[in-house]
Amino acid sequence: MNADPSLELPAMTDLLDLLEAITEIRVRNPELRQSVLSSLRLCMSLGGLASGRLYCLRFDGSITAIIAHGDASIADEEERRLVQQATESRQVYQREQFWVLPLGHERRCYGVLVLEGAEAETAQLLANLFFQWSAVAEFMNLEKAELIDENFQLREEIKTQFSERNIVGVSGSFRRVVESARKVAASSATVLIHGETGTGKELIARLIHDHSPRANAPFVTVNCGALSESLLETELFGHVKGAFTGAIADHKGRFEAAHGGTIFLDEIGEISHGMQVRLLRVLQEMEIVRVGDHRSRKLDVRVVAATNRDLEVMVREGTFRADLFYRLNVIYLSLPGIRSRKEDIPPLVEHFLGIYCARNCKFIDSVDRDVLEIMMNYPWPGNVRELENCIEKMVVMATGSTLSVDLLPMAIMAYSQIDHGTQSVPDPNNTPISESPSPMDPDALLAEMMRNEIEVLEADEGTLYEHIRRKWERHLFEAVLSRFRNNKTKAAKALGISRNTLNSRLDELSDMKREWKV
Repeated sequence: MNADPSLELPAMTDLLDLLEAITEIRVRNPELRQSVLSSLRLCMSLGGLASGRLYCLRFDGSITAIIAHGDASIADEEERRLVQQATESRQVYQREQFWVLPLGHERRCYGVLVLEGAEAETAQLLANLFFQWSAVAEFMNLEKAELIDENFQLREEIKTQFSERNIVGVSGSFRRVVESARKVAASSATVLIHGETGTGKELIARLIHDHSPRANAPFVTVNCGALSESLLETELFGHVKGAFTGAIADHKGRFEAAHGGTIFLDEIGEISHGMQVRLLRVLQEMEIVRVGDHRSRKLDVRVVAATNRDLEVMVREGTFRADLFYRLNVIYLSLPGIRSRKEDIPPLVEHFLGIYCARNCKFIDSVDRDVLEIMMNYPWPGNVRELENCIEKMVVMATGSTLSVDLLPMAIMAYSQIDHGTQSVPDPNNTPISESPSPMDPDALLAEMMRNEIEVLEADEGTLYEHIRRKWERHLFEAVLSRFRNNKTKAAKALGISRNTLNSRLDELSDMKREWKV
């Protein structure tokens, strides 16, 4: 005889109310221990449970934690035996209102739930919920462990990238700057680093930090020239909730993030006059006030600033505050450009070759002498950064084991042609007989370079066009892709061809055999 369905409705309603209450507990506190304890306390307060214990297990079945509420009615040894039995057999043990429920799926058992004084519906509900929570907790722990490991690896990569091994140079002027940076590292004095773009100012700043007592504390970098005044203010000093539209929570600034460590203010010469006033107060008092707040916060931060502009000239012109300049200019380091230390080019080439050959799985065992000669004569307006990009490009485009002249970027090749072009030869009447192409006449320069290429080529009959087309097409595609930051869709549109055509041409060019004369 079937039971009257109306008699089951109150029990089902109570179970749904219990599920809703436990769900609210979980939402308020998603941490496993607290949510399990709160759920057990709730069931006991409602009279649906006498005591409960959740045994959390590792992969090997060993117990990692016991989350318990209420007094057990059986001996600890007996309960451990039942837990072990449930773990191995994955069978539910039930005697009257005493339950031992394994929480597992296939070969993985996340835990065992022991309940006393529980009805079947309550026991099954708690088992299902705790099983899900245990699985989620393990997933979160694994993800957290992976994030910690990834964070550690990234920190090691950053240390390697900015380690002293990457400070390459044999010239006296550069080594003097490095030695001065090591000397000032032990102090807490503010340092101002001056140098052209691409000379390695951040490397020197990290060298100072890594050799200081603050080496294990944060090193925070801020590019002052990349942000507007309002954004830079909130980025440096932070803001409080409601300070402006969109400030939905308190935000810690970079100065607070660098507490105990070093903050590197790059392009300090680009900040506005108002920001100069605020920054001066921070350097004088070593305290900041968040945007929209009135409470000051004390800091313990070492400041290292860098600029490619002449701040003394800016002080005389009135565009940079003199008091801020003198506050920053406690220790002054000036990095020389690469054009004034040409002897550093060969070791830098060797250093970058090792990096990008490993990164691109290439094996370059020689560099043509003409390549080094051209590099030594080139002024390198972008300094070390431009040299690094040049080496990376040559390694990527190389198809053999040698870096040859034809792999050099167009700008360096053009400068070499101008620098070594034929000079004017006057006749007795002072009338020029032949002139080299003017550096300001690109058409004449390209025509001269084309004539030189044809003279040195030893192509078989019928292949001259293909040789020339491949070589100059590569430079064209390279320039257009660089202009559009490797966006092939925009590059193809600018060239007037389809994206598929561009891809096929790039594939052909990457497979070409370079047989140009050295």
